[in-house]
Amino acid sequence: MAQELTEAGLNVLALERGVWQDTPTFDFTANEHRMSDYLTDRAVEIARAMQPREIKVLRRKGSWDVVPYQTTHNTGGTIMGTDPKTSVVNRYLQSWDVHNLFVMGAGAFPQNPGYNPTGTVAALAYWSAQAIVSRYLKASGPLA
Repeated sequence: MAQELTEAGLNVLALERGVWQDTPTFDFTANEHRMSDYLTDRAVEIARAMQPREIKVLRRKGSWDVVPYQTTHNTGGTIMGTDPKTSVVNRYLQSWDVHNLFVMGAGAFPQNPGYNPTGTVAALAYWSAQAIVSRYLKASGPLA
């Protein structure tokens, strides 16, 4: 979920090696735990209706940890929008502040809709690339 507490900083160890690396810092909020509990409860209801021999319920607890979430599709950070005051990139994934910077990836999403975002990321990348080729290269400047 999008939240104001999410931060991004520079990885100091990577900088010492001459590599520019952004390091996101975030954690689950109380509301995300409530949403997770709600969905878990609905899944348990469905499972019980199927009358299984056993149900094992694993509730999300505590802080975010990379170890059990190796396939998490983290999103956000460079939110796409129609207003430079509330977003980082326009609908073509072009930076509002630096017109020759196009930011591809799931960072454009305010939150993960629930499934692997790869298809949507690819579609947006094609959309952006088409605008770069057909519009930006002919007349550089803001596309929005």
